[in-house]
Amino acid sequence: MSNLKFTDIDEYHSCQPADIQKTLEQLRQTIKQAAPQATEAISYGMPAFRQNKVLVYYSVHKKHIGFYPTPNPIAYFKSELEKYNTSKGAIQFPIDKQLPLKLIKKIVKFRVEEDIKAVSTKPLKKSSTKTQNINKDILSYNNKQSKSDKVVCNLLSQEISNCLTKTENKIWHGHPVWFLDSNPIVGYSKQKAGIRLMFWSGASFDETGLEVRGKKFKDASVFYNAVSEINTKDLKRWLKKSKEIQWDYKNIVKRKGVLERLK
Repeated sequence: MSNLKFTDIDEYHSCQPADIQKTLEQLRQTIKQAAPQATEAISYGMPAFRQNKVLVYYSVHKKHIGFYPTPNPIAYFKSELEKYNTSKGAIQFPIDKQLPLKLIKKIVKFRVEEDIKAVSTKPLKKSSTKTQNINKDILSYNNKQSKSDKVVCNLLSQEISNCLTKTENKIWHGHPVWFLDSNPIVGYSKQKAGIRLMFWSGASFDETGLEVRGKKFKDASVFYNAVSEINTKDLKRWLKKSKEIQWDYKNIVKRKGVLERLK
């Protein structure tokens, strides 16, 4: 197996005996459930799942399936891994035993959290246009949040600024808001239910993920309590729609509370 070159995970699985293929498919589906945004790949000759970086690898050996989630989760779940042979970055699951799928799912979710935090907390260069696009008051707002909320806010502000490069952003009514031609389009705020991401025209996006709808206007929101809950693919799609679909909040006072569609 070590001398073979594979183009994808299906090809890797197909080279195994039928009973091993079934076990590998269980492992594959468990990883995908825990990391729905991850993409499949072959890396170092093994099946791998990548988000920003590779989350986990696995490989088939004579007597075990090697699972490689990097060292941190192995240390974190040490007590639950006591009956398995482990090393610094590897876990050996006996090939003739049922996989501990619940534990594997927890390990993969741990890696997803690590992966997102690594990106969202990575300092941006001072010369970066992305940094310049984020108002310093918004960065200050993010830094005042709890540790977990700060990670959520940092990721949101970076993704919004990356996608909405020609917008103005500032603290407005106490929380970060981005504007196009002085019209508010997206913002977030700390509330009891979590970090609320709100799109002022989101009710017109036709997006089920924006399930919290405004009762009076055209806004729609979603709440986040952990950075792992943020689906960046959804977020980028919503941000694209926020430029294409807009209601005129800028002149709502002039129109005595009546909204008109701009785009």
